[in-house]
Amino acid sequence: MQTFEAIINRKGVRSFTDQQITDEQLKKLIHAANAAPISGGGFTNSARQLTIIQNEGMLNRISKAASRGGNDPLYGAKTLIVISAPENTYHVEQLDVGILAQTILLAATDLGLNSLVMSSFTQAFKEDTELLSTLNIPNRYTPYIGVVVGYTDDEAVKIREYRDDNVNYIR
Repeated sequence: MQTFEAIINRKGVRSFTDQQITDEQLKKLIHAANAAPISGGGFTNSARQLTIIQNEGMLNRISKAASRGGNDPLYGAKTLIVISAPENTYHVEQLDVGILAQTILLAATDLGLNSLVMSSFTQAFKEDTELLSTLNIPNRYTPYIGVVVGYTDDEAVKIREYRDDNVNYIR
């Protein structure tokens, strides 16, 4: 798949099957994530941390804490990638994790996987204060965003309309 194709074909999915992604697919997603641009070139004052969660018990614990009794905020996905970062010298850590997340989303599309970027699951860390230490997220790192990855059988996600009328040209 070409880059432009992946960009156009990527869609946020909110219904995942029970099928787990393969270790090879996960390895490629991690490799792509670590190739994403980062402020400061990834030196001492800029960093990111990926936490891969595929353990069903841990996924259920996060889902339960984040949902507050509502719907599953992970939408049944069997892989959650938590992206964390410390505050950095450039104060753009959230931009860094957003770029990394988009790189994962595009790589997932290229691999034929479905995905969704989300921040709502971070509510789980407020509801279950021991969760951060359980996930081995480094001290002074904040989990800002996550990407769930997997497969869907929801045919509705294959149809998407685009707008191109939201552009102003100043030439």
